[in-house]
Amino acid sequence: MEQKKQASPKTPEKKLSRTTLTFYIIGLFSVAIALILISYVAQARADRQLDSLNDKLTEQRTVAQGATQKMEDLQRKNNLLGQELFYARAALGLDEGEPVTEDTVAAAQAKADIISLLLSAEHAARLDDRAQLAAALDALDAPLEAVPADADSPLTDEQAAIHQQLIALLQEAPDEPEPTERQE
Repeated sequence: MEQKKQASPKTPEKKLSRTTLTFYIIGLFSVAIALILISYVAQARADRQLDSLNDKLTEQRTVAQGATQKMEDLQRKNNLLGQELFYARAALGLDEGEPVTEDTVAAAQAKADIISLLLSAEHAARLDDRAQLAAALDALDAPLEAVPADADSPLTDEQAAIHQQLIALLQEAPDEPEPTERQE
């Protein structure tokens, strides 16, 4: 009987230890599931933040590419304007350091007008139209007289020679046509 008495007290301890072990295992699985859920939530949050950062990075790259493209366009425009300025300075006869003023532009325009009038006078002479030649030379005299005496002539030596030839041509006595009417 003693053996039975000793066996009986061990049985509740086994049940108690099994119950404790079962609760312990369930507790561990619960903690493991909780850790898995926390890990999943943290990973999902990190993925959303990474996607957000990737979107921002893509947007910044696009903005940077747009700014780079705009800068290249502005650089091209700047180069074209620089070339136009160079050619305009060359047309005005200005050196690189000289400023472009209204006076220099006006002088260049006056020179262009004088040359245009000289060309129209030359054209009239080729057409043998003395009236048009006289009108063109009269129109040419006013701008030439307006040039200050200390200033360079707006005409080159060749153009001045052509001007003198046209004046001489106009001053030559025109061939008088014979009268067609007879007086009786």
